Amino acid sequence: MSLLSTIRSRFHPLWRIRRTPWLFQIFRRLDFPVWVRCQTLGMKMRVMWFRDLNWLFDSVPKEPEFNTVMERLCEVFRPDVFWDVGANLGWFSWLVNARAKPSEVVLFEPLPQNARLLGDTIRRNGFSHMRVVESAVADRCGSVSFQVDDKSGAASQIKEVFDASSDAAILRGYGPGAEISVKMTTLDAEIAAGARIPDLIKMDIECAEHLALQGAEKLLASGGTIIAFECYKKEAIELLKARGWKVFLIDPLNNYLALPPALQERARSITQTLKCVE
Repeated sequence: MSLLSTIRSRFHPLWRIRRTPWLFQIFRRLDFPVWVRCQTLGMKMRVMWFRDLNWLFDSVPKEPEFNTVMERLCEVFRPDVFWDVGANLGWFSWLVNARAKPSEVVLFEPLPQNARLLGDTIRRNGFSHMRVVESAVADRCGSVSFQVDDKSGAASQIKEVFDASSDAAILRGYGPGAEISVKMTTLDAEIAAGARIPDLIKMDIECAEHLALQGAEKLLASGGTIIAFECYKKEAIELLKARGWKVFLIDPLNNYLALPPALQERARSITQTLKCVE
């Protein structure tokens, strides 16, 4: 059994229900959006009652080491522009907003249901400096087939990425839901359209991170963006290292921190406890 499978089966409170078809269908039909108060951030977040049940009982991030690094990045760098690529329910947008007070936050989320929840949260809390881009992020613009995770809402994938994934992929464990068509963009295309270059990016896009970085040549060349990302593709890490970036492993869940040359010394207080990827 893989590490991810072990974690899911032992610690995920909804894993067994999601894997039991008749139970899942019952709960899914009863699902509806609710508000959860994030005590540490002083705000309310919109989630689904059943699908996101774990947030109702424990509205804190499930990856504490990654969360700590994001907090430290806010403290040291005070990012003014933050991009949340693969925003899901938006936790890291709300965190960075509370800790760094950025003037602009862009949330990229291709799953329509999640995009609606994000929009609800933004309106409820009066976050006028935030906007949702309802698109997948990859190496080209247009539209793409998207394999929906209707169990957790957090593991949906571009279909070509899903088709090439191993049996250890979370979406294969859950069993994919519908296949839909979604918009697709690149990070460089957003900048070309007038978006400000971000100071900090959080990226969690289910094994498509190498595609997103291939579509970010100009952004990477600008040299002023920090990227904190989940990564299962060696190509993504090698692409960054070839440009002089340093990449550090944050935790056993394949979360990494990537720093351009100009910011590596300033981040030393953060990276001194992390393992550099050679």
